[in-house]
Amino acid sequence: MAVTEPPERPTQRDIARRAGVSTATVSYVLSGRRGGAKPPPEETRQRVMRAVAEVGYQVDHAGRSLRRRRSDLVALMYPAPSSPWSDRLAEQMQEAAAERGLGVVALPMSDSAAGEALLRVLRERYVDGAVLLPDCPVDPDEIAVLARQGLSLVVFDDDLDPDGFDVVRQDRGRACREAVEHLVAAGHRRIAYLGHPGEDRWRSARSVKLRSYRQVLQQHGIGAAPDLVLPVADSRPDAYAAVRELLRRAEPPTAVVSATDRAAIDAVWAARDHGTAVPGGLAVTGIGNIPEGLVIKPSLTTVGAREFDFSAQVARLFERLDAAAPLPGEVMAARWELIVRESA
Repeated sequence: MAVTEPPERPTQRDIARRAGVSTATVSYVLSGRRGGAKPPPEETRQRVMRAVAEVGYQVDHAGRSLRRRRSDLVALMYPAPSSPWSDRLAEQMQEAAAERGLGVVALPMSDSAAGEALLRVLRERYVDGAVLLPDCPVDPDEIAVLARQGLSLVVFDDDLDPDGFDVVRQDRGRACREAVEHLVAAGHRRIAYLGHPGEDRWRSARSVKLRSYRQVLQQHGIGAAPDLVLPVADSRPDAYAAVRELLRRAEPPTAVVSATDRAAIDAVWAARDHGTAVPGGLAVTGIGNIPEGLVIKPSLTTVGAREFDFSAQVARLFERLDAAAPLPGEVMAARWELIVRESA
């Protein structure tokens, strides 16, 4: 039986001939890039795209990446589950990447085992750069190695020093301690904590929220009762059920600190449904400053950055990617604050 040779793949030269333009123009249009050289007129771009459809051209992304030694992808690494803040950062990264013809991949890290698998994406250069949010279990020494290997990195961390990558300082520990101090100053002594599952086993830099809670109680001679620390902050139904159970106890807490705003909001709902006034019967403080905290009644006292914006950090990542030579590491400030509202 005769073997049929596969048809030859159409090339950019075929597109250029069909559209009546240069191959440079075809390359510019297909790259999706904006900025730099003056873009061709819209009519020319449309003519090129019609020719692409007519000849059935497909971009060979793998081959192009090998030739250019670039993947044209950047990553966002964040602790699962996602939050409104990580969603906002992803959105701003996508907007900036689209302007450059790049793509964004999300890398949610649920535990150290999953994190080890996801780190291959960075180690093996499936992406050209990445933003790492707090609480991702990545060894600091590995971050420095990745940067030396040419990966563009912006890392949210209060302890790391920039070493070929940029560090975003949020001063989370100070702000979290202020939240607990605020409750103690108001007379609360039985303060519950809604934490992340496994937070007790995290290395100290990741357990800053739980550590801050315990430090303030210890400083004021208040015992941190183990039965008031509940690993429910990542699940809204679990948080709601846990607070309902706390309020049924013979000695219920008079205040709650939650490692996430979403669980804090469920604590407010649980108190309301139990018939406990907030903040009169139960003061509630969250961590994160998500927009939902402003519209709930009573509005949520919280800890976090005041601006729901990562444009400076995103711009720095792409500045690194576009630089002709490696840039020195810088420290960027995005301080968290205690934001006192009605719930506490």
